[in-house]
Amino acid sequence: MSRLAYVFLFLAAPLMAQYSPVKKTPEVIKAEIETDVIRARLDLAASQRKLAALNQTLELRKLEAEAALRAARADAAAAPIEAEQSKLRIEAALAAAQAAVASADKDRARAELEVQARLAAAEVSVEYAKVSSVATIARLEQKVADIASGAKFTYPKDPLIDGVLHISDRRIPFNGRVDDKLAQFVCGRIAFYNALDSEAPIFIVIDRSPGGSVMSGYMMLQAMETSKAPVYVVVKGYAASMAAIVTTLAKRSFVYPNTIVLHHQASVGLSGNVTQLKEQLKWSKVWCERIFVKVAARIGTNVDDFVAQMYKGTSTGDWKILGDEAGRRKWVTDVVDRMAEDSLTVATAVPPVVAEPNPDGFNAGKTQDGRARQALPPLGPCDIWWMYDPTVEFVLR
Repeated sequence: MSRLAYVFLFLAAPLMAQYSPVKKTPEVIKAEIETDVIRARLDLAASQRKLAALNQTLELRKLEAEAALRAARADAAAAPIEAEQSKLRIEAALAAAQAAVASADKDRARAELEVQARLAAAEVSVEYAKVSSVATIARLEQKVADIASGAKFTYPKDPLIDGVLHISDRRIPFNGRVDDKLAQFVCGRIAFYNALDSEAPIFIVIDRSPGGSVMSGYMMLQAMETSKAPVYVVVKGYAASMAAIVTTLAKRSFVYPNTIVLHHQASVGLSGNVTQLKEQLKWSKVWCERIFVKVAARIGTNVDDFVAQMYKGTSTGDWKILGDEAGRRKWVTDVVDRMAEDSLTVATAVPPVVAEPNPDGFNAGKTQDGRARQALPPLGPCDIWWMYDPTVEFVLR
């Protein structure tokens, strides 16, 4: 390699080191800022010392000029013959002294400007360092926030821990009458939580539901069955009819010992001639059997035996039992004494709650025995009601 190449490498090495990307930590940035501030303060002190030295020099020159002037005057007084020459010397000395004073003033003004410029530069450097530090801290805080927001919350695969059911923020409120509005809400939430995490459990939480539309309930059952994440049903108060079917057919279902679960046969409102009645009854029977077969199989019996047990349990066939008995009869999988709502406060994770029974507001007064008379909205084609609430007389429209 030639000497010229060695020289080039020797000169280029510092430049390459200077422009090589180095990641600086907040501590390094802060140290650099403090170093710049100290350097600016040292420059300011040096400038101030120079200004003081200039002032002393100016004063000394003034004293020298005054001494020369006095000497010249003394010479003029002592030697009248050389008065003209002394006068010229005095004028020359005076001119030189005035020139020295003017030069000193210029030097002083220049020094003051330099000091002011250095001071301004130091202040700018300090302010820039502050701004750079704030910007750096802001970037770091934003990075931390991004990491924190992207962090994935861990959920236990088995929510039953030491006898306590832990209900996470992946909860779906299920209350009131089962209809298309509630079905769309529940199915949409199941899809939403699957998109976030396809393994963590999803909780359908029923406070109180009398059941409702078979088709709407079937949509929810299909969403539960096809969900990649396990969907568990929690009943805190009361689940009847279609809500009870959803509970029994869940992969896991949790109730309190005093929770009420009620199973019965579906209610069918028929109208038309005999042939039409037979067709409607046949269709309703097909619908009911297809769903009830799964319920009977889940509790370890067949449909006929299950229906017989209903009427054996109560003359009306509306067979209601408490949670601990529901656990023994396999209507639910788990009976717990404690449930912990461990929901996190996440603004977009939980949608508005579909809550109250009879959300459409149909009301047709009261019956003679004091029960509320409630007009049900029209069902869709081929749909039937599967619901129970002895405090309400439902009127089909």
